[in-house]
Order: sequence, then structure tokens, then C-alpha cells
Amino acid sequence: MDVKLPNWYRTGLALGCVVVITACGSAKPSAVVIEVDHAVITNAPASPAVPTPIALEKKTTTTTTAPTRSLGLRIEAEHIGGYKRTLFADWYDADGDGCNTRQEVLIAESITPAKIGAKCKVTGRWFSAYDSVTTTNSSSFDIDHMVPLKEAWDSGAWNWNADQRKKFANDLDESFFLIAVTASSNRSKGEKDPAEWMPTSVNYRCEYARIWVQIKRAWDLSVDPTENTFLTRTLASCSSVFAQAIAPLTKDANSSPQSS
Repeated sequence: MDVKLPNWYRTGLALGCVVVITACGSAKPSAVVIEVDHAVITNAPASPAVPTPIALEKKTTTTTTAPTRSLGLRIEAEHIGGYKRTLFADWYDADGDGCNTRQEVLIAESITPAKIGAKCKVTGRWFSAYDSVTTTNSSSFDIDHMVPLKEAWDSGAWNWNADQRKKFANDLDESFFLIAVTASSNRSKGEKDPAEWMPTSVNYRCEYARIWVQIKRAWDLSVDPTENTFLTRTLASCSSVFAQAIAPLTKDANSSPQSS
């Protein structure tokens, strides 16, 4: 005699089998198929969730204010408008020794012992890392803000007070934040970021990118998306230089842009 079991009963039996097979079977059970009134239900073993395209997009999309994992910098669109050179102080004598910022950089970066004459007239020998030019004529060299003042303005300095901008324009706390280079290379660079201009000296490009990131980190300045992509790729190709670029900063907090 045929006995027709109700659907709920047959389903319960099938699910019971699933429990037994899962508990006693291998560590990776196969999918179990249950047929109920010609409807097929497949119970696959539990596995880690696979991100959907939407989930992946949410996971990988970087917002304009989130720091990057690689460079430790905020990615933001540049601030538009308002920059004037006069908003940043010119060279001045910060320590009262009679030598202004330009002269201090020339003294520090001379590759032979610098000599200081009356009114801090500096003589020495200088090497321009941007284009591998050497000179004893300091007047042919500019002192470059590694991160140009307008770039700093567009990246966050627009929100600083006058004292912070003055300190940035004359920052001698870290070597090569200000750098003596040929006037021609400095003019060629202008206000461009690394995605737009890099030194013609190929051997200096990794160091240039590293210092650029260090300055922006030290002064809490942002990078725009194109700049971030370029710097990340450049530093990734520079092996040990990348680690130096993202190393913890030791800059004196008193000269940071957060001080007032």
C-alpha cells in the first residue's frame, strides 16, 4: 500500500538527513539537494561571503577625505582660487644671526665648507639635484619650496593663519623642504605637482617623491586624486624609499600647521 507523506513531513526527514550528513561527513560536505513536490531546494555548505560588485565598489572607493593606506594623506580636490604670493612671508632671519632663510639654505647645502662674509654673503659650491648642475655662483640658483606655495595653498594652506603660512614658507626644520636648485629648473617646475613635473635628473625622482610626501604629511596637506595615484606608483617602484616616505614623522610639533 502506498502511503503519501505530507510535504512538511518529507521536508523534515530530508533536513534531518542534512544534519546527519553534515555532522558526520567530511570537513567540506557536498551540496545537498532536497526534492519536495517536484520543487528542488539546494543547500550548499556555508562558505565565506563573496563580495558583490556593489560591495567591492564600496570597499575600494576612496572618499575625498579618507587617508590612503599607502601614503597617509587625505585625497581631496584642490581648493580653487584665493592664492596670492603675498599671503606667504618672504625670506626672513628667524634666529637673529644676520642670515635670512635663503642664506641659511645656501650655507647648509654647500658641498664645500661655506664661507660667510659681511651681511651674510655666502660663498661655496652648490649642486642642483633637479638637473645635476654644479656652480659656485649662488646668484644662478633659486631656493625652491619643494612643495610650491600655491600647491600648499590649494592643498590646505588656504585655511591657515598668517603665522602658519610664514613658517611654511621658511621651513628649515627638515632638510630639503627648501632646496637650492638652478633657477631654470625652478622656473620649469613652477607651481606643478609631481604628476605634472618631475626633475630631469632621473636618479633624484624617487627622493623627490619621498620628500614631497613627507612635507605634505608634516604640514597636513592633501593630495588630489591624480597626484596620489602618481606618487603611489612612483614610490612603489622605489623599494626602500617607499618605506621612508611613510615612516613616522619626527617633525617638531611647534612648527606644524596646527599650532597658532
